[in-house]
Amino acid sequence: MQVKHCYYLLLLLLIMLFAGTSLRAQDIHFSQFYAHPLALNPTLAGYSEGDYRLAAIYRNQWNTVATPFETYGASFDSRIPLKKVKEDVFGAGISIINDKAGAQGLKLFTGSLSVAYHKQLGKKQKQYLGLGLQLSYTQRSIDYQALRFPSQYDGATINPANPSGENVGQNITMFDMNAGLFYSGRLSERVGIFNGLVVSHLLRPKESFINDDDARLQMKYTIHGGARIRVGKRWHLTPNYIVMLQNKAREINVGSAVEYQLGPVQKGVILSIGGWYRIKDSGIVSAGAEFKRIRLGLSYDIASSSLQQVPKVTSGFEISLIYTGLFAKNTSGPILVPCPRL
Repeated sequence: MQVKHCYYLLLLLLIMLFAGTSLRAQDIHFSQFYAHPLALNPTLAGYSEGDYRLAAIYRNQWNTVATPFETYGASFDSRIPLKKVKEDVFGAGISIINDKAGAQGLKLFTGSLSVAYHKQLGKKQKQYLGLGLQLSYTQRSIDYQALRFPSQYDGATINPANPSGENVGQNITMFDMNAGLFYSGRLSERVGIFNGLVVSHLLRPKESFINDDDARLQMKYTIHGGARIRVGKRWHLTPNYIVMLQNKAREINVGSAVEYQLGPVQKGVILSIGGWYRIKDSGIVSAGAEFKRIRLGLSYDIASSSLQQVPKVTSGFEISLIYTGLFAKNTSGPILVPCPRL
């Protein structure tokens, strides 16, 4: 199948998904979904403009609530040289996510190991198809003493000293597996595209503080992609989309950024500004700057759902930092195309 036909097929699938009802997904998400590559798709391990990549992101959600929700993410991934097949790329990486939600001390920590293989299609290095696998360990915990139950009502108020009568555990540990595909290619000298597919929670681990065997994580399906389009000597458009489906929940995020190159190509500063829309949830504004392989990103959610009616509630703020480095001045690995700005 030709590159254009593959791209049009994915766009058609995206349009079909837009037709349904949009709900919040069950898993943790970032508005700058492209800024935590290994949390987006395990196949992105080793997929960068350098030999290795360090990424970090922080999200503060509803910071005017008494106890805000906070999420941290970080990752490191690198190419591993292949002597016999120099045109292909093998990558590996590690990533973590730490999340704290609400006054009851509900916490989540996930550590993951990802491996990926990118196969060159054709001899001119204009297309790559990658396959990735991710193994993860997750621990969830909750502050049981901070929970309140109807059985603690003493006739006038909820008395924490009264027994709750509930058998609630404080920690859950889970092992899980995710798998992904990733395609990238050039349609022309000005246009490059990339698309990915991820299936998460392949092991469907049990997630219950009361040891309920039926409380298992549903598999999640993620479709994501975008393009990098040169519209002038110093201007680029970088549209992106992501669609996440999990059980009956659905989340769709679509938008674009505009980039402008200040100074010499490859040596100057790249400035970007963009906007995204999370369907039936919030609008997102973003800004970023890149200099000498260091990229800083900022974003802010503006609630458009029913939550905007709650006084002093905002959706979320994020800051991300990515550094792409070289082990040597003249890297010997192939340059993956197109540059996805991930």
